[in-house]
Amino acid sequence: MANILVTGGAGYIGNVISNMSLKNGHNVRVVDTLWFDRDIPLVNKDNPNYEFIEGDICDAGLVDRLLENIDFVVHTAAVVGEPATKKFPELTRKINYQASRDLIDRAEAIGIKGFIFLSTCSNYGIAEGIASEDTSLKPLSPYAETKVDVEKYIMEKGCSIDWVICRLSTVYGTSPRMRFDLTVNDFTLNAYTKKFLDIFLPYTYRPYIHVSDVANAITNIVDKFDTVKNNVFNIGFQGENHQKIQIAEAVKKYVPDVKIELTDKGTDVRDYKVDFSKFKSYLGLSQKFTVEDGVKGVIDMLDRNIINDPSEKKYYNTTPDIGALG
Repeated sequence: MANILVTGGAGYIGNVISNMSLKNGHNVRVVDTLWFDRDIPLVNKDNPNYEFIEGDICDAGLVDRLLENIDFVVHTAAVVGEPATKKFPELTRKINYQASRDLIDRAEAIGIKGFIFLSTCSNYGIAEGIASEDTSLKPLSPYAETKVDVEKYIMEKGCSIDWVICRLSTVYGTSPRMRFDLTVNDFTLNAYTKKFLDIFLPYTYRPYIHVSDVANAITNIVDKFDTVKNNVFNIGFQGENHQKIQIAEAVKKYVPDVKIELTDKGTDVRDYKVDFSKFKSYLGLSQKFTVEDGVKGVIDMLDRNIINDPSEKKYYNTTPDIGALG
């Protein structure tokens, strides 16, 4: 049993990581500002192994309390995604880079066992061939730029604490803090509600991973930390590099009357395939969910009216409340 701090632990990915860590027998402390949804269901609030702290990692006075008696930090907190980071560049720099640096420094000073940083495969930007962990990084947004800068800080600082950098594939699937602005979820929602998909740059590639497979990867990294520490991993699975048109075709299997239009222009020019052989060799994990599973999960959520109004802005990282962000 480990004591784990999950920053952003009520968010789209952090929530699922927190839940799975508890199921694996760990103690979990979550810090989150609840930017998008103050009423997010904290399903574990009565679990004696779960502690929720509403707070901001930019609050230097809070950080030592967050790190008290912690073995591992799983750092997911960030302004996430290209639209939000372009809208709030100074805030993005403050949270994604400076607060991350300060958190690393304090974790090092306190002497925690391990720091697990959730980065992104978007760092590759546009890649020729298949990108491995050694491929040159070409970040194309403030979001990816800040992730790259934190990676450099961790690797070049020579930290006395051990670390793992996780470059995540594009995530999809259902979560207690749902997002509909991610490709698979977005395509599924629009096909279901509008029967129409307008796909820009449909033949560009991206790797994809279900949010529960992300959580499984992170909890396994905690459990096997001594064998994986001080490494960078692309987090995903071989065979899961897909073009946007392939995602649309997966959606069409379950919403057959959707109309699809293709546009060869667009502002998001990211185009990369990623190699996951290092992740496989170290952790040996198998994929539990496919893109089609993700599509079916979103459709099931909509069929059951678990979310009454999926157009509400709290389900989109593109529309954060700047007042809440500080």
